[in-house]
Amino acid sequence: MDISIRSEGAFAIIKFNKKTLLGTESMEFQSNLVNILDKGTSSVIIDLSMVEYVTSWAIGMLVHAFTTTTNRHTKFVLEGVSQKVKDTLTKIRLDKVFEIQ
Repeated sequence: MDISIRSEGAFAIIKFNKKTLLGTESMEFQSNLVNILDKGTSSVIIDLSMVEYVTSWAIGMLVHAFTTTTNRHTKFVLEGVSQKVKDTLTKIRLDKVFEIQ
């Protein structure tokens, strides 16, 4: 499975278990995200520690997830972001939008 989910108290961690994030994972990801939010989670952490590359579709998927999450007054954090992915997000100024740890 390309996505694993772990809940710890008031927050949930969604981890992508692959090197390249294509955006084709969007349906599974969004479904899992909505299920997590419906449970009243106060923070969603997206673990990208295994991801080395993101496509433009994947970036769109993350932006949509950010919007969905923040519209429900839930914190959205990207964690374990590689330097290459961070550079990509910085080039398109999403480092100013996303909380990156």
